[in-house]
Amino acid sequence: MSFTGLFLPLGLIAALVAWNVARHKGRNPYRWSVVCFLFFRALIALIVVKARQRAGDTPAFRGRWTTLSVYDPDVRAAVERLGKLGPSAIDQFRLAYADVQTKDAIPLIIGDLEARWSAGDRFDGVWERVEGLDALRRQGRISDDDYADQVRRLKVPRRPTSLWAGWWWMLPLVLLLLWLVWQRGSVAGVPMCDSSASRDLVRRAIEGADDNRLVNRRLLTLDRIQELGFDAAAQDRACSGSAMLNSGERFVVWRLYRRGDQILASVSGF
Repeated sequence: MSFTGLFLPLGLIAALVAWNVARHKGRNPYRWSVVCFLFFRALIALIVVKARQRAGDTPAFRGRWTTLSVYDPDVRAAVERLGKLGPSAIDQFRLAYADVQTKDAIPLIIGDLEARWSAGDRFDGVWERVEGLDALRRQGRISDDDYADQVRRLKVPRRPTSLWAGWWWMLPLVLLLLWLVWQRGSVAGVPMCDSSASRDLVRRAIEGADDNRLVNRRLLTLDRIQELGFDAAAQDRACSGSAMLNSGERFVVWRLYRRGDQILASVSGF
């Protein structure tokens, strides 16, 4: 397998897929893209591996959380208090409590969440990004208008994205890479006996024979094609068929073989 043949296209396709799958599963997209570019089969491991989850997002803790939020007095009181801030605050409390799982930390978690809420954080990731934009504005790296425009866009509610959302722009690149792989595969192997490439090679061999200037031979049709044998190691295929020439019908036998990057044909019987 050459670098410019199959390795590069397949590597790029694997890297593109790995980037999105790793990002969706909470893995490092940069690392997985490089690994899958160099080793295509690593993509299978990435697809099979479970998504990285915080303790509070696991199915086991979610089932336990349902019981805690109803029957545990301390947890229930915290949930009722944070309920005034919205479901996102309760989700943040669940995640933080699952990390420590000790009731002594409940007042500290509540105090932190209420302080963040008072500062403008709505626990959706927008507040942190706005702070980053504000830092860039103070540094003079973005203008006030750019800052206001990007903040406005961040605060627009977005629907949850699925695994392949936003991949439409990559589709032409993936199709191009697949086409390159297909093209490489069609050149690397010897054509089948009844393929259009095989018929064209037979036609050129017959019509380009040494005595064609005297005979003016033309191939009209090529029917009843059969494969006589194929040597995969030598990339050599033997075929036969009924060739209708302008001088009459002939039973011809041809051999397709590879020499370097070229596919050649040797025809007899015409």
